[in-house]
Formats: sequence, structure tokens, C-alpha cells
Amino acid sequence: MQAIWIKLAAVFILGMVFFLSLIQSIMVTVAWWKGERVAGVWEWIWIGLLPVWLFVYFRYYSVFRPGCRACLPPDNHLTQHHDNPRGME
Repeated sequence: MQAIWIKLAAVFILGMVFFLSLIQSIMVTVAWWKGERVAGVWEWIWIGLLPVWLFVYFRYYSVFRPGCRACLPPDNHLTQHHDNPRGME
């Protein structure tokens, strides 16, 4: 039972680190693009990581990922047409 909590905590922490890194990369890239920030070594690292973070996001987390069923009805849901607004016959 304790191993499950450790795994859930690790997944949560890694997810937060990923999303904070994605936001930091976006903020640094936008600031560099607008000319508000001079790109040093660390800024170039964040700018270079932005395509990686975007790929990971779209591949594993977004609704555009392959095999995403977020917008589909459940398999056991039968589609029925009802004439009256409450769905009662």
C-alpha cells in the first residue's frame, strides 16, 4: 500500500516539474523574442528545451495525443435518441 503512495507522489512531483519547466521555457523564449532579455547560456538552454517540452506535452498529455479517447463516448454507452427534452418516454 505504501509503494502506491510513493509512486503517486513521484508521478505528481515529476509532472509538476515538467509543467513548471515548460512554463519557464515559454517565459524565457517570449522575453528573448521581444528583446526584453539577452540570451546567455542558461537562456539558450531554456529556449532549446522548449521544442522538447512541447513535443512531450503534445505526445503524452494533450487531447491531440494518439489514441486519446477524451472526447469519445464510453464504450458501454448506448446512443439513444429521445424526442422529449428529459429523455423519458
